[in-house]
Amino acid sequence: MKNKRLKIVGSNSARFDNAHHTGYHRALYDIVTAADKQKLHVTDEMLKEWKQCINLEEDISRETAASIYTQQLVEKDKERDTVLSFIFGTIDVNRHSAIKAMQDASKVLSLTLKPYRQIQKEGFTEETALVVGMLHDLDKHSAEVMQLGLNASIGQLSTLNTEYEKMLAQRRTSETASALPPSKVARPKTDEAWDAVADQIYASYLFAATDADRDFIAHLITDINKTSSDFKEIHNMTTAQRAAAKKKKGGKDGKKPSDPKKPDSGKKPDGGGGKKPDGGGGTPKPDREEDPGEDQM
Repeated sequence: MKNKRLKIVGSNSARFDNAHHTGYHRALYDIVTAADKQKLHVTDEMLKEWKQCINLEEDISRETAASIYTQQLVEKDKERDTVLSFIFGTIDVNRHSAIKAMQDASKVLSLTLKPYRQIQKEGFTEETALVVGMLHDLDKHSAEVMQLGLNASIGQLSTLNTEYEKMLAQRRTSETASALPPSKVARPKTDEAWDAVADQIYASYLFAATDADRDFIAHLITDINKTSSDFKEIHNMTTAQRAAAKKKKGGKDGKKPSDPKKPDSGKKPDGGGGKKPDGGGGTPKPDREEDPGEDQM
């Protein structure tokens, strides 16, 4: 241990989803609090602040999951998916119609809606944006839509999409009124609390009073780095699996429409899974490595 200076390696936890981020900090907290804090020069106040941040993240997760709007949004999305499937199914069936006018209309609409195939598999908010683009494109082909008798279904789709957007806005308003901050505010504070603790641990390692103390802290740093590596590996595996599943479900062409607006969230109906917060340490500290990691989902 004497000849090799260890470093506390980061995990890029800012890329983790909320549950993984909370679990990561809880694991680190358990490791650190099990050690001799006097040798680490970590104060009770620092540990208390860190734990409060972790507990707050857990409270936010519970509140989000319990929101009365969540199930309503899921049910509304199911209705929307049913109508989408009917529209695409009607177009596909009529490609083999005995009536040439219906065949022609089907071909036009099939080509028009090709970028929107499988949008039912997209994230809730992304799907909402894509439906807006789809409806816009269908407006340009009113004759073909009428030929296949899809006016009512497309009108229903528009209504459902608008209702979904309104419900999502209501949920956001509800969360804003909550006493708890959003996770994008809470997470960086947890990361900052850990950074302060990690700095103390590393300084104690560098300036240990005895070789025995330095070896003790070195073993602790090794455990911390292993935990960070494990959580980062799980995150990367999960991200890769989701990307592969999404690509498989999206069909061979994998084309995405360029017209619809960018989604502001991932798979969750609360719209809270957008850009990850910039927590997790920000600028790497001297002699503190920050692993560049993998691109997130």
